[in-house]
Amino acid sequence: MLLLANMAAGQTSNAPTPERLVQQQIDAWNRHDAEAFAAPYSDTTRLYVFPDKLTQRFKSRQELQQYYAQFFAKNPGVHCEVISQLSVGNTVVLAEKVTGRSDGRVVNSIVTYKIEAGKIARVYFDYRP
Repeated sequence: MLLLANMAAGQTSNAPTPERLVQQQIDAWNRHDAEAFAAPYSDTTRLYVFPDKLTQRFKSRQELQQYYAQFFAKNPGVHCEVISQLSVGNTVVLAEKVTGRSDGRVVNSIVTYKIEAGKIARVYFDYRP
């Protein structure tokens, strides 16, 4: 029984932290790797413009992957720089600067990532055009 408890504890400690999940998708974004970008997301990810305007609801991780593959194809120079980070429990908040968009726009934003069941489930974007 003790062995099973230790095995369960080991599996829990191997789970990626919320910070690691968010960093994983930032790294994949900067490589323009849609498959790796989608990996830390839940199957039912929702994107919002802060505070609560739903802008995108994905029904599967594959749908999210396809959406971002198209985005990366249209924006081959896109890059995200993390300016600062704050983490509390299952919430990670980043100040981000996105450059290299095809439309020339630089986007400075505060992005809040909500982690549920070990995956990014909701993302809230607060930015000014």
